[in-house]
Amino acid sequence: MSSILHNVAPSFISVSYIEQAEEMRKSLQEYGAMFTVSEEQTEDAFLVLLPQLIEQFPLYFKKCASESAVESAFFSLISMIQLLSQVEQIEDMSRSLSNAIAADETNRFPLKGRLLGHQLNCYHTSLASSYTLLTNVLKLVKLSGQVRYFNLDITQISDWLAQWKSDVGEQRDLFRLLHEAFTALGNGEKAIKALVHLLKLYGENEGVEAKADAHICVISHIAQPNIFIMDHLLDLHPIKALDGQLIHELLQIFVSGDLNDYLEFYSANTDFVEHLSVSHEQNKRKLRLLTLASICEGADEIEFSKLADRLNLEKDEIEPFIIEAIGSGLVKGKINEPEGRFTVSTSINRCFGQSQWSVIKDRLELWQKNLQVVRESLNKGGHLMMPIGS
Repeated sequence: MSSILHNVAPSFISVSYIEQAEEMRKSLQEYGAMFTVSEEQTEDAFLVLLPQLIEQFPLYFKKCASESAVESAFFSLISMIQLLSQVEQIEDMSRSLSNAIAADETNRFPLKGRLLGHQLNCYHTSLASSYTLLTNVLKLVKLSGQVRYFNLDITQISDWLAQWKSDVGEQRDLFRLLHEAFTALGNGEKAIKALVHLLKLYGENEGVEAKADAHICVISHIAQPNIFIMDHLLDLHPIKALDGQLIHELLQIFVSGDLNDYLEFYSANTDFVEHLSVSHEQNKRKLRLLTLASICEGADEIEFSKLADRLNLEKDEIEPFIIEAIGSGLVKGKINEPEGRFTVSTSINRCFGQSQWSVIKDRLELWQKNLQVVRESLNKGGHLMMPIGS
């Protein structure tokens, strides 16, 4: 067998490949398949028969109840494909088999997913035909909401696309499918990562398709309850192309605005928001959390009364809300319930720009000075005197 195939257990191991093909022809004919090749058991007849066997293979899903029998036929085809003399022929037949399985309309999703996963795992991923095998796996995941026998890893898939030398259009199609597959699996965060990869493949002035993907990306970020940082989206060309549209204005509010900004936007554009795939109440919750993060940024202590006003909450709602914010990782601190205060330890930066880099620079310079003092004290053999602000 060719070295492009990983370990696979072929069927009909005790018979020749020509006999394997004849056995499969007979079983498919029993299911109603028609063949346009003679029944001569020769190599030339085999080369004509093989693509017809692949084309008729989906009949097993419709007519054969035994999953083990279907898998046996599948591995038989894999072994016969592998006997072809040219790598290009092997890749073409592999694509055809994968496409035939993916095109089948029966609802035997677990079985089809198992076969497509096995097929993708059979071949070295350096082969360009693996692109087709992967896209068919993703299409089935999108339909079934299930993935087995294969690990969907965005970083690994990115590496494969580079190996396959896939063009930009193929990469976009695959990351769009990957987004849809993760969405079907209920993995919103990975679905969003796939979308960001997709948007990075667009340049300036890419047209309608780029804007459509950008719109989906913005809504996905807003809808995901545990994603709060979105400023990185503003640098992507497809997002920039949305400038001037309501969806871009809404994104800017989630990037750097507060709850009042959102409420004003909602009041002026109620129909627009209501037709999005996110709820008004979810938006208010996330903007409250983001507003709290902004209030806490740079603050040492905040009174509950101030938070109640800015967050549009009653005073008795403040403490549980702060606990929710702490649980979300947006802020850290200590609640002083008797005095109605929140002492801030840390808070996330919603936007990371020049001012944040300046803070990091100042801290690094202070640490450098502290280390210099430590070193000088140790060299002198004296007591350590740490500077103020250490």
